[in-house]
Amino acid sequence: MCEIGASFGGSTDLLASIPNVSLTVIDPCLDCSLEEKYALNKHITVKRGISLEVLPVLDETYDCIIIDGDHNWYTVYHELKVISDRNLLNPSGIIFFHDTGWPWGRRDMYYQPELIPHEYRQDIEKKGLVWGQSSLVDSGGSFLGVSKATHEGGSRNGVLAAIEDFVREQKGEYDFLDVRVGQGLGIMYHHKSFAHDTPFLVVTAKALTLNALRWPIRLTKTYARRSPHQASLP
Repeated sequence: MCEIGASFGGSTDLLASIPNVSLTVIDPCLDCSLEEKYALNKHITVKRGISLEVLPVLDETYDCIIIDGDHNWYTVYHELKVISDRNLLNPSGIIFFHDTGWPWGRRDMYYQPELIPHEYRQDIEKKGLVWGQSSLVDSGGSFLGVSKATHEGGSRNGVLAAIEDFVREQKGEYDFLDVRVGQGLGIMYHHKSFAHDTPFLVVTAKALTLNALRWPIRLTKTYARRSPHQASLP
């Protein structure tokens, strides 16, 4: 497995508890030294740096990749491009995404905005967010102090937009599920053959079951040949 974005290692601890898992962690270690934290764990390898510098030099492939790093269009889209171009995800492998829902599904957020090329960076401020409102608020709201796009929606804006743009370009090589629970869970599957589709079918079945049991959750399936807003699973 490969985890992109670990912060203090909360999710890393859970992943490392899975039997027989070898985990590569990519993180700039702005919150803590993950190298020190996992120095004695032989199943975890920490690659310190930003994802778009580390991914191009990896020499392994993965059955599962978790993307939970910088939540903006430029970073997520180009992470997926590198993963695809370098075949870092094994055939029938799965990519999981965090924050495909509000607030970062349709709005860029930047941990280090100076690292994003100017032409891809939205106008940004550090004001607060209010659910259902595109513009930022002068006082109160959520995520104060975080650099974020001044508006929601539009082209090249947000995690979900990046995924949709990538999937459309791949001409059916990937399927994507958006499970709208919490701040959003995205699941992308890399096709190999029908015989190898079982892991993704199992995940799909579990997501549909979750959808049926908890009515606020919606699950949509995006195909490269369709508009990302057309196809849906009830």
